[in-house]
Amino acid sequence: MQNRKSILLLYLFSFFKNLQFFGAVAVPFYLHRIGLDYTRMFILEAIFSFCMILFEIPTGVVADRWGRKISLFFGSIFFGAGFLFFGIFTSYTILALAEVICAFGMTLLSGADSALIYETLKDTGKEGKAAKVMARYNAFGSAAMFLAFPAGSIFAGSNLVPYKTALGLVFTATAAAIFLSGLIILFVKEAPFKKSTERPFKQGVDGFMRILHGSKLRIFSLNFALISSMTFFMFWYYQSLLMKNGLSIVWLGFIASAFNLTAMLLLFLEPVAEQRVGIKNTLFITSIIPGILFMLVSVVPGLIMTMVAIFGVTNLRAFRSPMLTALINREIESSNRATILSGVSMIERIGTTLLYPLSGLLTDISLNTALFVIGVITVILSVTLRIEETMIRDVSATV
Repeated sequence: MQNRKSILLLYLFSFFKNLQFFGAVAVPFYLHRIGLDYTRMFILEAIFSFCMILFEIPTGVVADRWGRKISLFFGSIFFGAGFLFFGIFTSYTILALAEVICAFGMTLLSGADSALIYETLKDTGKEGKAAKVMARYNAFGSAAMFLAFPAGSIFAGSNLVPYKTALGLVFTATAAAIFLSGLIILFVKEAPFKKSTERPFKQGVDGFMRILHGSKLRIFSLNFALISSMTFFMFWYYQSLLMKNGLSIVWLGFIASAFNLTAMLLLFLEPVAEQRVGIKNTLFITSIIPGILFMLVSVVPGLIMTMVAIFGVTNLRAFRSPMLTALINREIESSNRATILSGVSMIERIGTTLLYPLSGLLTDISLNTALFVIGVITVILSVTLRIEETMIRDVSATV
């Protein structure tokens, strides 16, 4: 009963952590409130990604040594503080500092939530439901975005306050929601798990090296991390694509809300895909189609193609995540779980960090060129990191 309550609280934690009112107006915020071009915008985001790489292993060790709850609580505090800085200040230097604070908070969050869910289920022998529960956890996050994105864009375009002021206030509201998620996590009962007694740096390095040395774990992790880093860029480009097609800022939130809603609904079909399409085929389809859509939207003009690309890339990215997360969890032990999951996130961040400066430069020259290059890279990764049936044999009986 207590574990069921903890899972429900974790769903609420996911909801408030993802109640991100700024989400659909981030590009207008940088372009109109701060006055940046795409290169300087993506340099800020590269700082964020680089700091996440630096913090990923140490903060993963926090969860494995001192508890997932502690990691999630302080992660929420720092993550929310970073957004508060964005809401108040406009200095490029201070915003760079805010990116560092956000990165520290987010690395405390990454991996620890999945580990806490898995350990909570394992405590009652229900780890076989991990994929289902993680899908619902992600669905609650998608539901929050479904509500927050249009609210933020409506407010930004409402003229209730000056436009630039409104763009700052949506960041402040996001900070408040994230602080609330930190309060909720305090009421979760953490299940017992084997805590590491190794030196933090050694544990972190050993945990990360497990990803590279285990053949199945390496492929699962690289497939998850690198495909995710490529498809992530649609969350930056969809606003530019929609504005390029003449949509005002008010509509950005509704489009974002719509693709988060469809992603949330699609997650509940994950067991059907496993049974009818198979995990191997599902993971390949959900990796190669986004790459093709990136390329198509770069050469085919019009709002219809833009909408197909936006919904296709974002929905398939969300759909494949719980399946791969469950596969990765099956390959690691409790004492290193959060550290290894953080290592997977670090690989994703390395790919994103390397791509940010290139994407900024390409976008300032031509949005279509940037989209096409990302599409080509995604297709190549889909083929080279394809997961074989032998790696996931009998998985349906265990996830």
